[in-house]
Amino acid sequence: MPKWLISLKGNKFDLEELPELLKSSEVNVIEESGCYYLQSSEFELLSSPEEVLEKVRILIKLINDSMKLIFDNFHNIEEDGVTLIKDDGKRIHYVFVETKFELRAKVNIKVDSTDNEYLDSKLSAIEQLIFAAKKDNSIEKALQFFSKNTWIDLYKVYEIIRDDVGGEHQIVANNWATKNDLERFSRTAQSKDAIGDDARHASKKYTPPAKPMSFNEAKELKKRILIKWLNYKNINLAQYFQE
Repeated sequence: MPKWLISLKGNKFDLEELPELLKSSEVNVIEESGCYYLQSSEFELLSSPEEVLEKVRILIKLINDSMKLIFDNFHNIEEDGVTLIKDDGKRIHYVFVETKFELRAKVNIKVDSTDNEYLDSKLSAIEQLIFAAKKDNSIEKALQFFSKNTWIDLYKVYEIIRDDVGGEHQIVANNWATKNDLERFSRTAQSKDAIGDDARHASKKYTPPAKPMSFNEAKELKKRILIKWLNYKNINLAQYFQE
């Protein structure tokens, strides 16, 4: 059966982490001669490069959002063309300009039969996040908003988690954060007097706390809550985050 390889571009420092983190048949990254390629069982039944590209962009966004939770300094990766590997081993490379594609080259290169054989069935934390986000929109959105790195988006992360567990009181009861920290965060995030145009509201009726939170404090608080919530949703991130 023909299969698809997606060429990836980005900082090598970021790309070289991916083959060790993404190894499942559903999503994996391989390295060939210094180049990095994304593969997925999702692509197997697709017949055109346009269909593959549509799926690829959704998957790469999930990878980027998941990686940014685990690694603070991760830079986004992007697709850099789609390759169809035919049954005879020939590769057809497609590059996309706006919404169109064009055939760039065809070469006779056999695929290494071990490229897609992964003996370790244990999912990495990144794979757990990606698969969970594909099934649970609340996880997908929480990761998406956290990766955007703004006050408003951090507040959206808080709202998603709060609504999912049944209210702010449950976050406190679960020992994910104190009531005082949540109040400081909320009042800071909503106050123009505290953080200017980055605030959720322009009205001066939202008064800041006596000691407004810095953005770094707010991000660390939301990250801690997000990780604890993901653990509550059976996504084990213990290998990266210790209590």
